Amino acid sequence: MEIVTLVSLLSLYCDFTDAECLVISPARLVVKYGDPASSNCSSDTPVEMGWEAIQGGVGLTDKEVKILRWRVDSVTEWYSTPTCYTEGGQCQKQLDITVYKLPDSVSISYRKYPDPMVEGHQYLLQCLVQNIAPIGRLRVTFYKVSATGEQTELDTQQKSKDNIKTPENGTYTLDFTPGRDDDGAQLLCSAMLDLGPEGPQPPPVMVSNRLNTNVHYKPQITRSPGCFSMSITEGDTLSLACSANVDYLPIIAGLASVVILLAISCFIYSSYYKHRRISY
Repeated sequence: MEIVTLVSLLSLYCDFTDAECLVISPARLVVKYGDPASSNCSSDTPVEMGWEAIQGGVGLTDKEVKILRWRVDSVTEWYSTPTCYTEGGQCQKQLDITVYKLPDSVSISYRKYPDPMVEGHQYLLQCLVQNIAPIGRLRVTFYKVSATGEQTELDTQQKSKDNIKTPENGTYTLDFTPGRDDDGAQLLCSAMLDLGPEGPQPPPVMVSNRLNTNVHYKPQITRSPGCFSMSITEGDTLSLACSANVDYLPIIAGLASVVILLAISCFIYSSYYKHRRISY
């Protein structure tokens, strides 16, 4: 009999406690710094309740109520944790709030300016995102846009800084090795603040300036396929054609070497076949 009575009393206590447990709606807020914010705290049964907060705090009510609102006209606290509570702290619920700020600027540059940029060499790109919060929700993507306008994603980066809520500067780097096909391309980066489904949709994105690339590369010497023959008589003029795919501005050392080799070859050719009829 005593056990049954004890169980009944515990059941009544648990029902009473559950009835007083608070519900916050919305339970999570994503607010831009300086914007207004509000949330309701409610109970199934009337209770004395209040809001403990750095901004918009509300003292314990004098009478029992079923709902109490927390409201701020302009959120200016980065580490705000509004908490709804009942008399004696019997029940407490904390509002999950994220305060964000879009970056002041996004820029891309070389860590060391390439002068000139040479095919096959490695260069360090850096994307600077200034004064953004929370930086742990920031995703930075590097892009390359070809001379024909085709955009290619090079890399996406995100730093694990979920504990930092105040505005920060973020620097993101990427090693870039250009090829001759990258001549005339542009490099850029974008900063996307992904705050989840409660945040702005689509997630806000800010794009950087663009870097123009002028890639210097060695020439590719080409000749017509197949073989051919011809006859030439002493005193006739012989012309040889050679084509090259080369970056002309500026003329690189490799091209000069090829020209010297061709001149030497022509000199040997002329000396060897002097006064003779040849087949070439």
